[in-house]
Amino acid sequence: MVTVQLYPIAPQLTQFVRRIWTLDLALGGNAIDLRMTADCYPHLVIRCERSADGLWLPGGDMVPIATLKGVSTQSITYKMSPSYSHIAVSFYPNAVRNIFGINAYETVNQLVGAEHFLPKETVEQIIVARSHTERAALLNTALMTAIGRRNLQPDRRTADFLFNHKDAYQKKLTEYNVSERHFRRLFYCDVGISPAYYKRLYRFEATLASIRNEAINNLTELAYRFDYADQAHFCKEFRAFTGESPYAFIKKDRVFEDAGTVERPQGTGHLIGASM
Repeated sequence: MVTVQLYPIAPQLTQFVRRIWTLDLALGGNAIDLRMTADCYPHLVIRCERSADGLWLPGGDMVPIATLKGVSTQSITYKMSPSYSHIAVSFYPNAVRNIFGINAYETVNQLVGAEHFLPKETVEQIIVARSHTERAALLNTALMTAIGRRNLQPDRRTADFLFNHKDAYQKKLTEYNVSERHFRRLFYCDVGISPAYYKRLYRFEATLASIRNEAINNLTELAYRFDYADQAHFCKEFRAFTGESPYAFIKKDRVFEDAGTVERPQGTGHLIGASM
């Protein structure tokens, strides 16, 4: 059994938090591969007490029980216990700096202990909480407290580009009244990567969601739908962000889905291994 559940987000957090969600596995057997793709959304992941020893790095070291994962530009495969439980927050790309007060580039491709961002006692309360509902409430409170403590106002130019970036960012510079160099610097601090690289990751995320929620029979059609030059360009980009060809990726996803009954809200195609 694999269960994914979404939880309410406090109104004060909606400009920074995409989802609060839980993952519970009860599959039996040996440890399974947890494939993480490249991902433009940072995550805070806190495992429940019974899963304290449930996740391992590729080299065999244990992943800390509570971590913040910044924007990821590469894929990585962990080992996960078949009996596993966590609660996670999926953030918008500019949230790390605006909530926790650190430059986002410091967290790119990193797993950072959550105790650097949240009070240790709060993290411990979330770990040992009696239910996911209680954990979600504790997380909402902790994140609102962090925002209130810093009282930062998001840079409107960065925020606008994140949500309205169909054009190249150079076309927005006059509207933003900022030089290209200055905007790139702002974006790098807020998001951790360049505007151009963000657009590549965002397009990959959209393509991946389509693959996981639709029956894909024609990669060329999919490539053109998401404005890749051609199928070869799409496959090259997909392999760069997942480590696999699209067909190999789809095949492995189906094998995992068939390994146990999957319960998840409709539309949450990124079950495990990327952003929800």
